[in-house]
Amino acid sequence: MVLLFHADVSWMRGGYFGVSVFFTLSGFLITSLLVHEIDSTGRVAIGSFYSRRLRRLLPASIVCLAAVCVLAAFGVWDGVEHLRRDVLGAVFQIANWVQLFAGESYTDLQSKRAGLVSPLEHYWSLAIEEQFYWLWPFAFWGLIRLARRIGRSRLTVLVTMTALFALAAPLIAIAWGTDATYWASPARAAEILVGASLAVAMQSGRMRARSWMAPVGLLGVSILSVALPSTGGPAYHGAFPALALVTALLLLGLQRRGWVTSLLSVRPIVAVGAISYGLYLYHFPIFVLLTDDRTGLSGATLLALRLVVTIAVSWVSSRLIERPVRFGHWSIRRTVSLSALATAATCSLVLLVPSRQDTNYFVPDSDLATAAAIEPTGGGAPLVPLAADPAQPPTPTTSAAPASSSAAPSSPSGPETESSPVRPAPSTTIDPLLAPVAIPPLNRPVRIVVIGDSTALAMGSGMVRWAAENPTIAQVSIEALNGCPLLRGGLPADDPFEADCAEHLDHDVPRALAALQPDVVMLMVTVGDIVPRRWNASEGTVDPADPTFVAHLQHDYQAITDVIEYTTDARIVWIRSPNYQAYWLGEPTLDNSFLAVRNESIARTVASNDETSELLALDDWMAANGLLLDHAARPDGLHFTEQAAYEVTTDWLGPRLVLAATHQRPTE
Repeated sequence: MVLLFHADVSWMRGGYFGVSVFFTLSGFLITSLLVHEIDSTGRVAIGSFYSRRLRRLLPASIVCLAAVCVLAAFGVWDGVEHLRRDVLGAVFQIANWVQLFAGESYTDLQSKRAGLVSPLEHYWSLAIEEQFYWLWPFAFWGLIRLARRIGRSRLTVLVTMTALFALAAPLIAIAWGTDATYWASPARAAEILVGASLAVAMQSGRMRARSWMAPVGLLGVSILSVALPSTGGPAYHGAFPALALVTALLLLGLQRRGWVTSLLSVRPIVAVGAISYGLYLYHFPIFVLLTDDRTGLSGATLLALRLVVTIAVSWVSSRLIERPVRFGHWSIRRTVSLSALATAATCSLVLLVPSRQDTNYFVPDSDLATAAAIEPTGGGAPLVPLAADPAQPPTPTTSAAPASSSAAPSSPSGPETESSPVRPAPSTTIDPLLAPVAIPPLNRPVRIVVIGDSTALAMGSGMVRWAAENPTIAQVSIEALNGCPLLRGGLPADDPFEADCAEHLDHDVPRALAALQPDVVMLMVTVGDIVPRRWNASEGTVDPADPTFVAHLQHDYQAITDVIEYTTDARIVWIRSPNYQAYWLGEPTLDNSFLAVRNESIARTVASNDETSELLALDDWMAANGLLLDHAARPDGLHFTEQAAYEVTTDWLGPRLVLAATHQRPTE
């Protein structure tokens, strides 16, 4: 269930329920061992318990983490945020709390949307299991003591404890959010305790298997694995404890022989069970490593490759690492000593992982932004090209107009006048993408406002530097916002940027436009406008290829155009930004068909508002100049560094925006 879910098999939408099955089964097995030991000896041998757990779990985990660190040293996981943090969280068995308390930064979310996922993201569930192992022997012993003191059965006390944790799960969802409901140990404890309660109930003889239980339980688990929604739904709002009862029914039913026990006893399924820990442990790094880009495969072929490699690695790990350690005759002292040494060695391997912090390198420098900002003068003098001084030709640049851009029309609509734009005619021998242009002399700096998401912010970091260095040419104010695409709505209610984006586009942007009265408004969005959305439950989640998605996108593009036209006389310049590029793979990560939807919507919006709007094809210009796979320019394959944005602005974008500002605008 889990492997198919992580492989994005479309019909296994609720495969994550397999983790819940894992929790309940684990609680059942561990508590069964403890009950047997207590009833046989009257105590729990804590040292032996922890020694067995260390020998069972630690060797394969250490090998997996070491492999991830070594591969990181070779750049395999480049672009993944906070991998060092993830390794340490996994080593110290607190990965779930690390993910929960650290939250997800904007670059984390963008990386995931672009296909960059941590190879250790699955360690959160192992952490919950391991926390249970550390605490449960003491807690269970204390529970038995409490039951004796108050004159109740240990089953009654345990069931009460399970019920309290089950009630806590939806309360955590309300108070702390769906992430906590999924990751926090208290929210998932009830699933483990359901299995523990079943173990105690069976030992007490109060529960007996019936012939119908195993088939119904297996059917219930199977239905949940395909029926639960992949995101949202009851599982994310505290329903896991109730769903765990289905697993408990299956476990109880399997205590009685029947056709389900025969089915689950066939050799291939038993073989999977024998290496199930390794399958879970290794599958996620392998799946992240073996992508369609790296392998050239897709669909069932890629799935088969991933499963074959995962099974092979898990089998080798079981034979050569796990079984020899697990069944070796090791003393408790030796087990603890070697475990501590292995843990320390793994921590030292973290140094192999390149340090990559969420530095928000795309945020413009505050001093430069202040120096370059538009002075809100209430409009000021109209922008007018000046007559060129014969002794001082217009300043040339190395910029070039994209073939698809309207910044350099091949056939002017009329004779040039002193008040019309000064534009060079396209060369008949040089590709327009490479033809130099000149910035005409103007009576004042061109006022440019930048609107968009983090990619607009990243480009803005270079634009403000360029404007600060050329105060007589341009002034630039940035009104872009992290996580704020131009497409509105359809994201989960707990999306960290949805509320801020709505406030920004509804209020901040119109106020800024009215106050600054720019000559040019630049619109730039990359990933956010091609993320699948869910605007209402009846239509479900729709991707960019869906007509519903296209209609929303077209509506919102026209809406921002209307806002700009209503509040300013500015020329609207849409930037057709380049696709996200996994530079280490040499291939785009985002679906090209989705990107085409965005580009077509931009083109239609420009065509519908041709008197006020135009398009600058940054993607074409970058391709012509060999910049699409430039790691130094876009380290994460998405955002420009400040230096790269400055160079792009100096060489191409800045002069084009100045020329756009000199277009004849409609009279009021």
